[in-house]
Amino acid sequence: MFDLLTITLTLPIYVSDAIFSGIYVAAFLKPKHSIKLIHILWTTIYLSVEAVLYKVMDTQTVAFRTLLDLTLLYLLELLFFERDFKRQTFAAISFTAGKELIRNIGSVGYYLISQATWGMFESLVLEPENLTVEKADMFLNIYLFAQSLASVAIYVGLMFTYLKVLSGKYIHKGYEPSPGESIFLILPCITGLGVSMTLRVMILKINERLSLLIYDKVPEILIWIIVICLLLLCSIIAAMMMFQYLIERNEERRKQTILEKQVEQLHREIEDVENIYSDLRGLKHDMRNHLNHIMQYVKNVGNDTDTAEIDGYIGELETAVNQLDFSLKSGNPITDIIIYQRMQETKRSGISFEPDFVAPRSGPIDIYDIAVILDNALDNAFEACRKVDGAREITLKSYMKGTLYFIEIENVFDGQVTFDKDTGLPVTSKTDKHLHGIGMSNIQKCARKYMGDVDIEIYNKGERQMFSLTVMMNNKCTRN
Repeated sequence: MFDLLTITLTLPIYVSDAIFSGIYVAAFLKPKHSIKLIHILWTTIYLSVEAVLYKVMDTQTVAFRTLLDLTLLYLLELLFFERDFKRQTFAAISFTAGKELIRNIGSVGYYLISQATWGMFESLVLEPENLTVEKADMFLNIYLFAQSLASVAIYVGLMFTYLKVLSGKYIHKGYEPSPGESIFLILPCITGLGVSMTLRVMILKINERLSLLIYDKVPEILIWIIVICLLLLCSIIAAMMMFQYLIERNEERRKQTILEKQVEQLHREIEDVENIYSDLRGLKHDMRNHLNHIMQYVKNVGNDTDTAEIDGYIGELETAVNQLDFSLKSGNPITDIIIYQRMQETKRSGISFEPDFVAPRSGPIDIYDIAVILDNALDNAFEACRKVDGAREITLKSYMKGTLYFIEIENVFDGQVTFDKDTGLPVTSKTDKHLHGIGMSNIQKCARKYMGDVDIEIYNKGERQMFSLTVMMNNKCTRN
């Protein structure tokens, strides 16, 4: 039914294509079903259809066969994965382009292996006088099998490397590329596919029903085919790497811009509140002087006047004056203001907030970085608590261990949290992920500025689930 070359060379390549294509596409698209089931069904359908195409459509042009391969991949993507036109197109074209380019390399490799080994095989095996026809056929089959095995190994190794590197460089999977960005990614693939089909037509020229290999006419073309195909494969990978790098740069710029605006806003708020804070201290001092004068007046009047009402009024004034001061002394007016504002918020929201916070007294840690950490962490904690029914609590504390400065924020939450696979940080649940969800990354950025990092722990406290964030910074060194 099948000849030796089909069994030892063509079939293994088709099987590897079926397996690799399913695994590769799964790296780009979201599956509709169990990924194991998809791999089994994908491999079976792909291999069956390719076998039919190989037998029935073998006489068709290279361009038509390539179009059929792309159509098959796209239909399987629609069948087993959620619809995503841009990623489906890139996955199908990049796989087909890589497959065709590597097949050209394999074709050249097969020819080179034949040229390098046939003379030696013929002199050692086929020339002895006592060699029978049966033995010659057996040795020839063994030789062809070994040659095919080497070619398949080259093909599988190159395909695995190409697909592994390309899918491995695909980092920002949640990013939605624009039409221009999609064209930027697909163009190298289309170029590689076009060059591959051109080389395929040039390699085998049909003239008067005889196969004429261009290798025999222009031997130098062998090296150039390999070099061109490898460069095209690298260009596809380089386009993906460049695209991911640009995404990362733009994301960092966006985060940096938002962080700078946040710090600027914090500066303005701090200046305003510090002025109020200074006025309040002056007002408190003046009010106490007034109270002392009133009390002195009452003492001088003695019993001639009913002082009960005046005493009550003075007591209310003193209570009001005492409320003008912040109840927490963290060691820095900036952190005092942030925590004071949160304590005022707890009165409106019914959230229990227990701060035990002291700002670092000295060292390289900038108080504005501490403010960014507190603002973002407490924002997240309060937002999480608002989603919870029943008792809601937040605790804040800081402490030193040697040269390390720690900030810990714990809060009750609803248990719904998703972590990004790449960063390990929680992903925002808000729909507008472009404007939200960078608070935790800003916290981590501030921590790493001082040779530190963040640690997240989720645990049960009775029947409630707790979210614990620990921020560590080195108070003796900073990263430039």
